Formats: sequence, structure tokens, C-alpha cells
Amino acid sequence: MAAKEKYRLLLNLGLLGFNTILSFFDIALSKENSFKSLDKSDHFNFSIGNNIGSSENLPIEKLKEENDENIFLTLKIFADKQYDYDQNIYLAEGNVKTIINGGILTSDLLSYERSTGILFAEGNVSFKKNGQYFRGKEFRFNLLKEEGIIKNVYGILDIQNVVEDLQIDPNSTKKIGNNKSVNKLKNNSKNTYHDGVEFVFGNIKLPQNKITRSNKSIGSINNWRFKSELIKIQKDGWKSDKINFTNDPLDPHQIAFEGIDVIAEEDKGKLLITSGKTNLILERRTKIFLGKRIFGGRTKKKNKFELMIDSQDRDGFVLIRRSNTTNINRNIKLNFQPQFLISRALSGETNSYKYSEKKDDKVISFSDLFGLNLKLNANYEDWSFDTVNDLSTLNPARFSSGIRHSSTLRKYFEIPILDDSSFNIFTTYRSRAWNGTIGETEIKSAYGSFIKKQNQFNAGEIKNNINFRLGVAQYEAEKLNNSEFISLWRSSIFASIDSEYEIWNMKQKNLDEKIDLSLSPIVIKPELVFRTNINSAYFRYEDSSEQSFIKFSFGPEIRLGKLERNFLDYTKLSVMPGIKIKAGNSPFKFDNAIDLKTLNMSFLQQIYGPLMFDIISNLNIDRNSQNHGEYYNTKLGLLWHKRAYEFGIYYHPNNDAGGLYFRINGFNFDNDVKAVF
Repeated sequence: MAAKEKYRLLLNLGLLGFNTILSFFDIALSKENSFKSLDKSDHFNFSIGNNIGSSENLPIEKLKEENDENIFLTLKIFADKQYDYDQNIYLAEGNVKTIINGGILTSDLLSYERSTGILFAEGNVSFKKNGQYFRGKEFRFNLLKEEGIIKNVYGILDIQNVVEDLQIDPNSTKKIGNNKSVNKLKNNSKNTYHDGVEFVFGNIKLPQNKITRSNKSIGSINNWRFKSELIKIQKDGWKSDKINFTNDPLDPHQIAFEGIDVIAEEDKGKLLITSGKTNLILERRTKIFLGKRIFGGRTKKKNKFELMIDSQDRDGFVLIRRSNTTNINRNIKLNFQPQFLISRALSGETNSYKYSEKKDDKVISFSDLFGLNLKLNANYEDWSFDTVNDLSTLNPARFSSGIRHSSTLRKYFEIPILDDSSFNIFTTYRSRAWNGTIGETEIKSAYGSFIKKQNQFNAGEIKNNINFRLGVAQYEAEKLNNSEFISLWRSSIFASIDSEYEIWNMKQKNLDEKIDLSLSPIVIKPELVFRTNINSAYFRYEDSSEQSFIKFSFGPEIRLGKLERNFLDYTKLSVMPGIKIKAGNSPFKFDNAIDLKTLNMSFLQQIYGPLMFDIISNLNIDRNSQNHGEYYNTKLGLLWHKRAYEFGIYYHPNNDAGGLYFRINGFNFDNDVKAVF
């Protein structure tokens, strides 16, 4: 049985081993395929087993009878002409269709020599099974020497099901009738935006896709097109001098990856892939070198280093070394990121720890040049625990002023009325908080518990999202009117509901026309929607003070243009005035209700081609407020938005923060996607 399994694995690698280069990404979603009935009634069957070297003198039926347990591959062949020479060499010519491992292999010519174990296909070679497809000029595999080649290969792969689809099964021919359509999830004959991978640099919260108004980036992409001039299949894996692949379903493709000196080897039942050089290619001309990459196996190695900016805690630029998550056991995961503080090292001093006017507050030691971010996650049944500990220095003398901590113990449960909810116990130390035009304030420490409930529902044509929170906690935070810290217990009730109603959208018939999707992963539907937000809260404090408020926000959002032209063909504008009615005041700065009249604005405008400008901001319009006319929570962005990828630069002027991101979009490929690119 061990030899049988060995042959199955090797033939699996042989037939489509090159698919594993696309495990550069962990990827997710399946497709299935139905095979059309073959119109030739005359066909030829033979089976391939472990003892093929001694099979040349045995009749086919006798071979199948004596080696039933050892057979790991059965071929069923249809062709215009078929020959069997001395039951040793089988040859098929003209419109050859071979049912192999539940898939269909087509070629102009197919031969199999029992004495040497060589399987050979030539001329318009193609293989199709479920979501897997390739075509090439020539395929040759020696079952005895366990080596072979595939020439001029083009293909499409659905990564999630590659292993299952290509698994060698002697009974696979019985499964053909059960195969379903490859378009099970996309019967509308469209290539749908489905998943993606994203990279973030800097201290920004990654924005959702501004065009689709969603973030489908799950850290993986499922479908890829690929090509290679030659793949060499070896005894312990395979290799190729160069393999190109793209996530883009359309031509000309906008983004591709080039792997140089690619080697794939088995690693504890999985393939470990090493690319000597990896290049990112944008728009078929701009090439970005990514260096050597190792993928696959039991661990996925990522880019180890990342650069970020933290002026407040780390004096500027910081180099982060990312580490793989360590699984302590099935339930506990640990991740840590050592940091080197570049700006602090270059300046030789720090401005992040100011306790007094003493000059020695700026003096640093060697341990002040290093930081650490430590995350731990633990899960057991309906319980989960998360903790984050961020140290901006490893100097023990500055530990209390150099650490920011937060932890949450969460239990999911069902109770009447609230249904699915969560009970949370939390602690925090030196937590940052933003409160409108007051700006940033600090919660020195806090601990407590709360019950939280979220739910989405539709009421007719109105989409609603509701949030509810009930809790009690003790806070040590800045006082409302000065920087003095006070400590008080607070009980709270908070509830909010966001609603959306579509007033107008462009007629569907106008969207069925052939359009240019070069600047967007989806078909854009111009529309006008009306949004409302109602949120209210009641706080009671240990010193008997109380605060309550209710806020109403409402306004339209309009989207015009389809991104089919290069100049000013997309505009999204949202304007939501809000009014807040309050009673009482908080003794704290971080939760006092301010900015009683506001105007929330969001504006996204195409400038030219993929270049777009994005702005989100809030304006205090309360004439009775001392902060009247001030902007807060402002975000400015410059985007480069394409079908297959996007990147953007963002700046937050209120807290002097910023960063950039890069996102690669993934698609469910349709039947009209070409393997060639």
C-alpha cells in the first residue's frame, strides 16, 4: 500500500504539479465542472499499477484482475483511431479524449508504453477537471523513472480544490456523472470580485474598497492564470526556470508575478516551494523585485520586515520584524514583533517620555532603541481571550510609561430578546481615545465588563444595522477641564441604529451593455441612497454625576459615473448633518458629549484614469461651541484604483499619522477566461 500511495503522489505531481506555484497565496473557494457526454461509442480502457514493469506480457484483463489492489489510475480513451501493438504500446490519434482521474485530457495524439511506463500526449494538449484547467504543447511522464516534462503550459487553477481534484483515485471514472457546473456560483456569466490580499504600512486603519464599499481581502486569492515554457517533473518534486501567473481574469492583465528558479518539494505531506527570485509586474512594464520567497509546507513565510511611523511613542521611523504566529497548542496562539527605533537611534534622544522639565528625560540608553509588540489569542469552546501588549522601549526604568496594554475575555451566549450576544471582561492601560474637537486624550487604566449585541436586518427595502451595549467599569482618565487624572466607576447603556434606503439607481438594462472594467473590479451602479444614524447613551458615575444624549444624523449619498472614461467619470458625495441633544456632563474628557451640531462629509472623485482623491472629515457647526468651525477626524487620501489591484496613501492631519496600503483583488473566473496571457 505504501508503494501505491507513492505512485499516486508522484503521478499527481506529474500531471499537474506545477499548480502548486500558485500556493504563493493561501486561497479559498471551490468550483465544479460537468463533463459533456462523449459521442464516441468505441473506446479503450487500461489501468496503470505498481508493477507496470512486468505487465508487458500480461493481457489487459488479466493485469486488472491480478493487480486490482495495486491499480492507482484507470484511463478511458476515445479517439478517431486507436491501436494496441502486442498489448505493450497503445496509440490513439485524432480528437483524443481521455477520461483520467475524473477529468478529461484531450490531445491530437496519445501513447502509452507498458514496458517503459511512458505516458505521452502531444498536440493541443489540454486537461480539465472541475476548476482546474491547463493546455500545452507536449506532456511526457515516465512512471518507472518518476520524471517527466510539460512544455509551453498555460492554465487556470482553483487552488482550494487542487489537491482533491488531482488526487489519484482508481474509482474516479465513476464520479464523472456527479460533477457539477464550474459556474455553480456564477451562473450570470460574469467574473465576480470575490477575495484578495492586502498589505499595510504605517499607522492607519486600512480603508475598505472605496468603489465596492466592501473589503473582500481575506489574505488569499483563489483563482490564478499561469504559464511556463517548461516544467521539469522530478522524483521528489518539480522545478521550472520561470513561471508567470496573474489574478486578473481579463487581458491585457494589469498585474502579474514572475517566479525565477522555482523548486517544489514535498514537506511532510505538503509541497514546499522556493522561488529564487520573485518579481511583481504592473501593467506589463513596471517590474518590482520582491526577492527570494519560500512558500507552502506547514508554515507560510511572509516578508519579515516592515517600516512604520510613530511620532508619539517612538519618535518617528520604526523597523518592525514580523514573526510567524506560534501555536502553543490547538487553542493558544502567540505572535510577537521586535522593533528597532530608527529615528530615536539617529537623534540619540527621545521626546516620548516627558514627566518634567528635566533635561535627562531625553537621555536614552541602549535598551531604549528597541520595542516589542506581543499578541496572544486563546480559544476554548464559546470562550475567547485576546491580549495586546505594545512596548515602545525595553528600558525597565521606563516600563510604566512605555507600555500600552489591552485584554478582553469574551463569552458568546444566547439570552431572550438579545439572542446571540457576547459577555466581555476587559482591562486596559494607557489607552488612546479620540473625542471630536477635544482631540486625543488618554485613559490611564480601566477594567470592567459589558454585554454587547450586534444585528443586521431588513425592514422592507430599508437595510438596518443595530448595536447595543450595557456595561460597568472603573476608569482612571483625564479630567474634563484639565490634565489631572481622576478615578471613578461608570455604568453605561449605549444603543445605535444605522439605516439605508435606496431612492434611485440606474436601470438594469443600461448595465447589461459591454463595458470597460479596467478601473474597477465590479460594474458600477450609479445610485442615490438616503442614510440615517441614531445613537443614544446614558452614563452614571461614582460621584453621582450623570450624562445622557441622543444624536440624529441623516443625509444623502450619491454616486455618479461608471469609471468607463478617463476623466471625471466617477463621483461619490455624502453629506450628513447631525444634531446631538444632551443632558449633564461627564467628569471625564474622553466620553463627554461635545460637538452638538456637526456636518459629516465624504467625497471621492476620479481625477484622471485610475488617479482618485478621497477626503473624509467632520465639521463643528455649532455656533455656541468654542470649537465652532473646527474640523476633526479628517482623512486625506490619494488612490490609484484599478480592476486587479489598488494602492493608496492616507494622511490624518488631526493626529499627524499616515501610511499606505496595497491591495490585490481576487475573482471567480468564468468560462470565458482564457488560460493564455
